[in-house]
Amino acid sequence: MTRAVGYVRVSKADNDKTDDQQRLSIRAQREQITQACADRELELVDIFEDFAASGADDDRVDYQRVLTLVEDKGADLVVVTRLDRLSRKAWRLLWLLDEQDLNVLALEQCFDTGEPEGWLSAAIHSIMSDYERRLIGKRTRQALAQLRREGVHTGRPSLIPAAVEDRIAALRDEGMSASAIAALLEAEGVPRPTARSKAWHHSHVIAAVRRVEARRQAAA
Repeated sequence: MTRAVGYVRVSKADNDKTDDQQRLSIRAQREQITQACADRELELVDIFEDFAASGADDDRVDYQRVLTLVEDKGADLVVVTRLDRLSRKAWRLLWLLDEQDLNVLALEQCFDTGEPEGWLSAAIHSIMSDYERRLIGKRTRQALAQLRREGVHTGRPSLIPAAVEDRIAALRDEGMSASAIAALLEAEGVPRPTARSKAWHHSHVIAAVRRVEARRQAAA
């Protein structure tokens, strides 16, 4: 009888939900895998899970346990609900399927990589999924860049009051260096820009000037 190991994963927790509610997807994946193994008469050795873990993270604890179990011949097949539960990196999936000769059964996509047709389908799907992930990342970066050009602060909220930033920009306009402005603010006892800052730094000044310039452009 073919020995199967199940693997389930969710990407991240929702702080507005209880732990049990957050694990609803985990329970559903487990049920799908258990039922599929029973229907196919596979010996389900175990089901491993990674909670609140990215599919791009190769250091997931239970993910590594699955790979070790297969490498040690404790299982012949990895069963997942979807291929991207295992990994969201195309190169990693292809490496696992080809170099490590890992057999994967993806239930919702009907991929059985032990068959040539299943391997081809899985390879194409993994590349397209990786492409989609990269495309979303590119669009996000473009959107954030546009917001910054419009004067919208896209990072962590600045702890420097707008009035202080305006003064910093005015001093820069007068030709004062960023380091000199930082030293002046430190000497005057102006509250430091972050809770972890030991002192004003020229990088704080430069960032403040950029925010002021963005606000000026947005108002123009």
